[in-house]
Amino acid sequence: MTIRINEKKIVDLISEKKPNLILFNAPGGLIKQTMKIMQMVEKDYGIKCVYSGDTCYGICDYSGYDAVRLGADMVIHIGHTAVVKSVNNYVYFVEAYDDVEFDTVIEKAAGMLSMYKRIGLATFSQHLHKLGEVRSKLERMGFEVHIGKGNNLLQAGQVFGCDFSTVYNLKEVVDAFFFLGESEFHAVGIALGTNKPTYMLDPYLNEIINMEEPARERMKRAILAVYKALDATKFGVITGLKEGQFMKQRSEWVRRKLELHGKEVIQLAMREITPERLAPYTEIEAFVQTACPRISIDGYNFDRPVLSIPQADALIRLLEGRDIGDFMVRPKWIELTVGLLPGV
Repeated sequence: MTIRINEKKIVDLISEKKPNLILFNAPGGLIKQTMKIMQMVEKDYGIKCVYSGDTCYGICDYSGYDAVRLGADMVIHIGHTAVVKSVNNYVYFVEAYDDVEFDTVIEKAAGMLSMYKRIGLATFSQHLHKLGEVRSKLERMGFEVHIGKGNNLLQAGQVFGCDFSTVYNLKEVVDAFFFLGESEFHAVGIALGTNKPTYMLDPYLNEIINMEEPARERMKRAILAVYKALDATKFGVITGLKEGQFMKQRSEWVRRKLELHGKEVIQLAMREITPERLAPYTEIEAFVQTACPRISIDGYNFDRPVLSIPQADALIRLLEGRDIGDFMVRPKWIELTVGLLPGV
């Protein structure tokens, strides 16, 4: 895998902002390349650099709070991009491009998936620059190709692990979705969020992977956790402390709703939500976390239910005597669907 980091953008930012201390962060696969860039910056520009060694799963992990504590006047977040190019005038998102070719896997897909005529095309940050090229090739092969429009966060055709709004709006006009890349994480999200046939086109192994079974397995787990939580009397409601995951109002909504149905609620706040972190809270029978929905959907093997926002919606519906509904089919997994209570 060859990833090109947009070093020119970093140099331009340094020339414009003239920082004294830069905090870098990046996903695990880009650590080595990021370290080399840090060494270059320190040598060529005399600027001190620090690398954030905490986990970095997405654009929500941008280390703004950490920069303030360290006295850094710039954060350079590499590898996760969006329409928004900066936060608070000191956190900047820098692109990383994957130049792998899709030709072989597209030809394979054209033969295997010819039963679908109308295709929705999507990908994540590293392959966005390939969308137009792939679209043209698929159209020459006879497919009708749709790429979802960008919005205030996502670029055209882009998806996050928790936000599928660009493809969700296409689900009634396409027969299936093709996800470009090797990330089952994103492809499964599309399958669950749209409830449409979804195929991952892996350019490295040149494989076409049907997301139906992985999506079904995660859906079963999600439903089972909701029904297990239905019997709980004491809940822990967790607010995520990472900047992009801090959703205090959503946590308040969940707490109020649970208490209205006679549940006892203890409110918690934490950066990392793992089985080890939850183990000491032995009296709590079930949790709802409003940080990253993927923690609950396909993250850890928790010993008690740990519900995401969509699962919390489903639980509330059951407590209110309603049908559980298609609670995973929605454009974003970080928004509540049933409205806020007055005053919350």
